[in-house]
Order: sequence, then C-alpha cells, then structure tokens
Amino acid sequence: MQFETLPGFREFYPEACARRNHIFGCWRSVARAFNFLEYDAPVLEPLELYIEKSGEEIVGQLFNFEDRGGRAVALRPEMTPSLARLIGAKANSLKRPVKWFNIGEHYRYERPQKGRLRAFYQLNVDILGEQGPAADAELITLLCQSLKSFGLNNSDFKIRLSDRDLWLLMLAAEGLDEAGSASVLGIIDKLERTDRTKTIERLSSILGDEAEDFLGRIEEAIAIHDFDTLRSYIKNLPLEGDLAAVANARIEEWSQLLRNLKASGVGDFIQIDLGIVRGLAYYTGFVFEAFEASGEGRALAGGGRYD
Repeated sequence: MQFETLPGFREFYPEACARRNHIFGCWRSVARAFNFLEYDAPVLEPLELYIEKSGEEIVGQLFNFEDRGGRAVALRPEMTPSLARLIGAKANSLKRPVKWFNIGEHYRYERPQKGRLRAFYQLNVDILGEQGPAADAELITLLCQSLKSFGLNNSDFKIRLSDRDLWLLMLAAEGLDEAGSASVLGIIDKLERTDRTKTIERLSSILGDEAEDFLGRIEEAIAIHDFDTLRSYIKNLPLEGDLAAVANARIEEWSQLLRNLKASGVGDFIQIDLGIVRGLAYYTGFVFEAFEASGEGRALAGGGRYD
C-alpha cells in the first residue's frame, strides 16, 4: 500500500533538506551577528493561548484536539504567544532589552496555496523592552541583511514601511472611533486583493453614503511614497489639541527611524507604503513587509511593533 504525504505538508529529500538547512544557516548567522540569542518552545501548546490572543475565530485555522488528559491543545500556528509565555514566566530576571530568535515549524489548518502550506518554517526575531524607534530600525535592518545574505540586493526586494499609529490618527480625523478604525484597517489590509466596488460595499457598512469619498482619501494617503509628502499630509489633517501633539511627535519618530535606517546602510531598500497595515490587531506602531522589487506575489517577510 502506497501512503501519500498529507495535503499542505512536505518531505525533504537530502538535496532539498540541504537547501533548507542552508537557509537556516544564513538566518542564524545574521541573527547572531545582531547579538540575538536562539530559543525554542513546544510545538504543542494549550489552545487557550491562541484564543486569548486572537479570539475564538482562530480555532478554525488550527490543528487542535483534546489530548488523553482532557486538555484542549493545538499545534502552534505562530511563535509570538509562546514567546510571550516564556518572557512572562521570567520577566523579573531577564535583562532588557531581550533579543531572541527562533527557527521553527508552524502549522495552520488552511487551504493549501502557492507560498502558503499547512506546515511551514519561519524565522522569528523579537526585541522586548526597547521603546524607541531604534528597535524598529534594528529589526528592519536585520530583515534586509538576512535577504542580502542570499545574494539579493535593492533591485531584487523592497521593504514597504507603514505605521498603524498614523492610520489611527488619520481615521480619528475622519471621526471614527476605536472599533470603527479597527474595522476599516481590516478592509485596508485587503485593499490590493479586493475589487474596488467590493471595498466600497464593505466600507458602506461602516460609513454609509460617505464610503466612496472616504476611499478616495484613503487612496490619496496610500499613494504617498516619500517622507516630505507624508509629513505635509499629516500636518494638514484636521486634528486638534492632544491629537495634533501626538501627530507631531509621531512624525519626529518617523524621521528618527528613517535616519537610523539610512545610517545602517539599508535606506535604499525602504519604500514608504501606507497600504501595509498587517492583518493582526495586536500591532501598535510601525509595520513592514518585504516584497520582490516588482511588487508581485506574496510578502517575503513581515513584522511590526506590538507594545
């Protein structure tokens, strides 16, 4: 009887395994060069760990079951909840900032598609305990260096940089509350992959007859790709009092981040693109994704701040 590999899983014959291990070796070399320490965690975790972070809807995307001890468990779909658990257990004894990385396999019970299988390996790199933009700059630089370690250069890939803090300010200027802003960000996250008519339809459930005009203003913001234009755009938002002060402070943090990236030698890889918002609701500041320079295909990598 011939058994086949389960859908969405892969086997690695020696040649493929050697290529995979070469990738892992490049990742480890770059992470260690930035003084990150490697850690690991179980592939099987309490189901509640993921529900606590993402809500009950996450269950449909997991390989989850009840073990023989009656515990609800799941194969890890990502590393961040496990990392939070590890850090929380030793929070008082860890020297800040904590700089850890992991290379591990993750599992999601989703429809297999090109570039997204049910079992996949991922490099996770996190800094904890560093408040300023220097941490964002360090991780973005590390991402650039990891891709450059494969022989790629700025004609091969770009890092598209955005900011959920700026989005919240822009949406506040539109009169949206926190719940409305979260819903709109979810729609913006899928903008590139959604027909414009469908996007207006989705926005109409939140904004009514203002949806199409609102989308026009969103598209105007997404068309900004240089910092001077972005700074002028934010300064002209109808914000008053504390929100205006927050906007000015945020623009200064943008300036600091871009200076740091230029000083790190990766300025040519950076492209301002407010169309990037990242789907996960826990992101709280700068977010970024790496794409082929052509802009085609899925993101090569991504991340952001989650305070």
